Amino acid sequence: MESKSLETKSVPSLSRTPSLNVSSTATITSSPKTTRTTTPQTFNSRLFWPDIIKTPPNRWTFTCKEIVDKLNAVNEKQHIPSSETKRIMEKCLLYFYTLKKKLNLFDHTYTASSILFFRFWYVQGLPSNLLTCIHISQAILVTACKSMENNRPLDTYVKATCEFLFQVIPNLKQKYNLDKLKWEVRDKLIENEKRILCIFGFDLNIDNPKEIIEDLFSGFYRYNRDYDLPKDFMKVFPKILQEARNFIIQAVTQPISLLCDGNTFIVLSLLYCGLQYKEKVDQDFKYPKNFFQTRLGILIDPERFQNYFTDYRILEENFFDLKSNKGNKLQIEKGKIASIIGEEVNENENKDETETEPNQTISEENEFDIHDYENVKSGEVTKELLEYLDNRVNELKEKTIAEIKKRSAGEALDNGTITPKKAKI
Repeated sequence: MESKSLETKSVPSLSRTPSLNVSSTATITSSPKTTRTTTPQTFNSRLFWPDIIKTPPNRWTFTCKEIVDKLNAVNEKQHIPSSETKRIMEKCLLYFYTLKKKLNLFDHTYTASSILFFRFWYVQGLPSNLLTCIHISQAILVTACKSMENNRPLDTYVKATCEFLFQVIPNLKQKYNLDKLKWEVRDKLIENEKRILCIFGFDLNIDNPKEIIEDLFSGFYRYNRDYDLPKDFMKVFPKILQEARNFIIQAVTQPISLLCDGNTFIVLSLLYCGLQYKEKVDQDFKYPKNFFQTRLGILIDPERFQNYFTDYRILEENFFDLKSNKGNKLQIEKGKIASIIGEEVNENENKDETETEPNQTISEENEFDIHDYENVKSGEVTKELLEYLDNRVNELKEKTIAEIKKRSAGEALDNGTITPKKAKI
C-alpha cells in the first residue's frame, strides 16, 4: 500500500484555537492508526493558557446618595424601621468579627467578608429575620475564607456559628437543641453558598484594600522600588502604614467599600493617617513626589478626595454609631490634602476628567501601569532584593532543619534508643 500525504485544511466551524501548520509534518504510513506529528518549535503555550485570565469587571461602587437611598428604600419596602435594619446589619458584622477571633482568621478575610456583605445587601437586600441573616453571613464568611486563605473544616464553621446564635438570640435554645441547630446551620451553609455565588455572578474580585496594601508595600517593593525614598520619610512611614491598616479594618464596618474601589480606599487611609501624623507629630510632614501615582496609579485630585471624606462622614451618620467612627475628623479640606502630597497633576484637566470618570487611573491615559502584567513579567530585580530573599530562604532552611532534628530526637526517645540523663540531686 502506497503512502499518501494528508493535507489539512482549516475548518473555522470546528475550532476557535489558533491553527497550527501541520500539513508538512502529518503523514499516514502503511496503517491508518500510526500517525506521526511533529510540534513546531514556535509553539507557545501562553497563547492557549495565558498567565493571567482577565474577567469582565462589574460595577461595585456607587455614589453616597445611591447608598443612602438604598437603605431608605429597603426599609420602606419591608415596612420595618431603619433602626431594626441597622441592628441586624450590626449583628452580622459582629458575627464576622467574632468568628475571626475564634477561628484565628486573617484580617484580609474579615475585610473581605464585610465587603461581600455590603455588596449582597445592596444587590439583594437582607431579610428581616436575624437567624436567616446569620445563615447568609456564614456563607459569605466561608466564601471570603476560600478566597483569602486556607479553608477551615465545615464543622469548625458550624460549631462557632451555633455558639454565636445562642448568644445573640436568647430564645433560640427553647426551639432548638444543639444537634438540631447544627444540622440546620450545615444545610443552610451549602444552600446559601450556592445562592451567593449566583447573585454575585461568580464575580469574587473583592478588590480587598487590606490585601492590596500588604502587597504594595511588601518586601519585594521595599527593596526593588522604594529604596530611593528619602531616609527621613522611610523612618516614619512604617508607623503611618500601620495606622493605615487599622483605618481600613475599622472603615470596612461602614459601607465605604461601596463608595470607592480598593486602590482609592488605600489612598483615603494614607491621606487620613498622614494628616493625623502631620497634626500631632510633625507639621512639615509630606509624602514624596508622585508617591501615589507611582504605587497606586491614581491621579490625586484634592477636591475629589475631599468629597470622599465628606461622603464617608455622611455614611457614618446614616448607618452605624460605632466607637471607631471618625466623626468630625473627616471634615478635611482640599487645602490640607494638597499640603501633604507632591503629585504632578493639572488640576483643571483632572477636574474635567473626574466629572465623567471619577476613578481615572494612569493606565487609562496610556501611560505606564504598575498593575499591567506585561510591564512586570520580566522579573528584573535589584541586588538588595536578591540578598533579602537569600536571607529569608536560609532562615527558613535552618528553621526546617532544626524542627526535623527536634522531631527525630523525640521519636528516638519514644523508641527507647536514647536514654535520657538523670538529673543530679
